[in-house]
Amino acid sequence: MTVPSQKIYLYAATEGDFWKAMAAAQACNIPVSQVTGDFQEAWRYVADGQHLVIAVGGAALYALYYNPCNWQNPAAEAGGHTPFSHYANGGGIQTITKNFFVNAAGYTALDSLKLATMLTYYAINGVYPYGWTGLPIQETPQAVCVQGSSNHIDPLQRSITTVQKAGTNILSPEVGLYAVFDSVQSAESALQIGWPGLASTAALGISTPPYTELLSNHSDQYVAAALANNNNPLVFWISFWTVSWPEPGDSFQSAGHAAGVYAANQLANYPGTIRPSFVVIDPEGYNQPATTSSEWKDFISGWREGLLSVDSSLQPGFYCNQFQYQQYQLSSLPDPAFIAISPISGNQPEVTGGNIRGYIAYTASCPVISDVEQVKSWGATYNTVQFADSGVDCGPNS
Repeated sequence: MTVPSQKIYLYAATEGDFWKAMAAAQACNIPVSQVTGDFQEAWRYVADGQHLVIAVGGAALYALYYNPCNWQNPAAEAGGHTPFSHYANGGGIQTITKNFFVNAAGYTALDSLKLATMLTYYAINGVYPYGWTGLPIQETPQAVCVQGSSNHIDPLQRSITTVQKAGTNILSPEVGLYAVFDSVQSAESALQIGWPGLASTAALGISTPPYTELLSNHSDQYVAAALANNNNPLVFWISFWTVSWPEPGDSFQSAGHAAGVYAANQLANYPGTIRPSFVVIDPEGYNQPATTSSEWKDFISGWREGLLSVDSSLQPGFYCNQFQYQQYQLSSLPDPAFIAISPISGNQPEVTGGNIRGYIAYTASCPVISDVEQVKSWGATYNTVQFADSGVDCGPNS
């Protein structure tokens, strides 16, 4: 048994160790988005039993074992202890165990780098890299707040001042394409044939915190790359994140918050400098759904607060059907609402609300111009249509 690469996260708590984690990730073909300097994110991954966290360097080891700096954490536990242990020293790990993380802290910087690389590679492949021998001795955790450590390390400087949002100047109703983009070229093709906006699903729900996880097909990241290549910030982009309901014992507010923090951290690693016009929660998936207006509103407000706690430039939104929008009084929320509508032909929305920014309409067919005009007539600004095969089937004027 080995661990899928997409389930592995490398965590560092100092800038120097972050770069060691980056080097190890690159050597093992781990995406940069799976290197984190965020203590709360690392905590959630250790706790969820679905990810293998590799603590790179002494500061990360001490943080996950003792939290000696008394950093805020998802369990609201005081510093000096955590619920976590590290796997036994002296060997590779190729399984995931809840509340256990991998110790990649050496007594020298070179030892930490070698440990991170060897242990990451072993988790994925069940063997050490060819020709690599002599696993360095691993540090013993200490209740010491390391000078220069931080609960949030980001030396890549993915500052909100360096990015621009798509679609900030759209004033009249537009209809974009909701699709599964299987390459950068397919997203570029959608732009080239005239679609003024793109939307795709970034993640699907999982049953435990953070209740959402990036899809392996990279459709949403391909949109980012296509917009970067197209260099047209007037095109709008809606990024949808499917988020499961909270597991028993967790609250709707904290579940939404955890998902929002996760989404914002993933978006920071997307290619290019253009970010979505809206980052939209799609509440569905595992666990018991919300059944009251307050639960729905807590879930959505948690999402909003989680996103903005990481990147205040992002614009949160939520997705629901017409029944949910009316039944749970979601028109009272300050967040942009995106309402599912089907069918398109001859249809009209049955709900109204001042926060409705777009209709997400199913199912279009080529020639699509009549469907596009029908959706435009509904009056919202940021709308999409989706073909039955979720492809880029034709342009909006065909």
